Amino acid sequence: MKQESKYEQVVHYLKNEIESGRFPTGSRLPSIRKLSQDFHCSKDTVQRALLELRYQKYIYSKPQSGYYVLEQQTSHEDLIISVNDEHAAAYDDFRLCVNESLIGRENYLYNYYEHQEGLEELRESVQTLLFDQAIYSKADQLVMTSGTQQALFILSQIDFPGQAQEILVEQPTYHRMNQLLLAQNLPFQTIERRVDGIDLKELEEHFKSGKIKFFYTIPRFHYPLGHSYSEEEKLAILDLAAKYQIYIVEDDYLGDLDPKIGQTFHYLDQHDLVIYIKSFSTSLFPALRITALLLPNAIKEAFVTYKNILDYDNNLIMQKALSLYIDSQLFEKNRLARLVLQEKSQEHIQQLLQTYPISLPSYPLHDGLLLDLRNYPSIASLKHSPLGLDFFESSYIESCPYHFAKVPLENIEETLSYLKTELD
Repeated sequence: MKQESKYEQVVHYLKNEIESGRFPTGSRLPSIRKLSQDFHCSKDTVQRALLELRYQKYIYSKPQSGYYVLEQQTSHEDLIISVNDEHAAAYDDFRLCVNESLIGRENYLYNYYEHQEGLEELRESVQTLLFDQAIYSKADQLVMTSGTQQALFILSQIDFPGQAQEILVEQPTYHRMNQLLLAQNLPFQTIERRVDGIDLKELEEHFKSGKIKFFYTIPRFHYPLGHSYSEEEKLAILDLAAKYQIYIVEDDYLGDLDPKIGQTFHYLDQHDLVIYIKSFSTSLFPALRITALLLPNAIKEAFVTYKNILDYDNNLIMQKALSLYIDSQLFEKNRLARLVLQEKSQEHIQQLLQTYPISLPSYPLHDGLLLDLRNYPSIASLKHSPLGLDFFESSYIESCPYHFAKVPLENIEETLSYLKTELD
């Protein structure tokens, strides 16, 4: 039998201690120096073992403190507690970074910042974060904005190469994109996004019209349908974009919840036609109005010039705090915690679907359950029921067809029980 390496010994020891409860949730692991002494190995070996455990969602790191045990969830009862704990932990972690950002940085409060692209430290932190997620960029491609809404507004206002004016949007889609188009009276076209993707032939018809300025799409965990494009679909869409020289605005606002870290349009793009958007407001807190964009060289200068009109520099204290949060691995720690929570919620949803089987097609989402209502006998009765369903009215730029509805996590059991009674 093959003898375990020192690296494997450290990994197995720590996993056993965590799973047995001898290292409980939140407890600090022995130091790297102590573990290297106990196992008679180098500190590099221990560090590599700790990194492996971090990616296996057993531990997380705190800056200048060490490694700590992540919660190992076992039941749905834990799930409810974890939602609150997760937000509380993320808040406490970010508060530490805000406090740290204020120490010795009076210049952030009393002076203007010359780089409209965003705080240099944050752009470097985000570049590293994206690199770890296989989203490769140069620091000078990154621009920080005050939220995704500002980013989309600027993109809608500036001129693109080719001078086309109409924006192609999926329907349904992010409701603020719809609001932006209507409020600014912008010319647009729509294409249906289904639970299984879009019609590529229809997409080509839009592209070859010569009127499309850019195509706005949510490729991973589409809001509100939850669909993610396959790699084959992404490549086919990129081929069409290259053929007709159409820019793609890739809103990856839920990309952090992808456990497989699937390839993005930006990663697959070979023609510099993808504008990648990453929202930190969604990843952390809605009040954190910071969004990162990766911009093609052809439009970056126009984008930054227009941004300078809207705000001279968005909150430097919050930008610095986010930089510290990313660099100290706290962002990754809380991302892993959310993935664990998501995995448990998916298991719970599947259990409920087995307990309350219904004849309606349904699709688990990261934060609930999507119901396909196209064959439901009475949408009106559901709308007036006390179930609290979301029919996505604002996700359609024109009239809502009421084809789908989302059930929040906390209402799934009640809703499935109700539907089973109604449909039986």
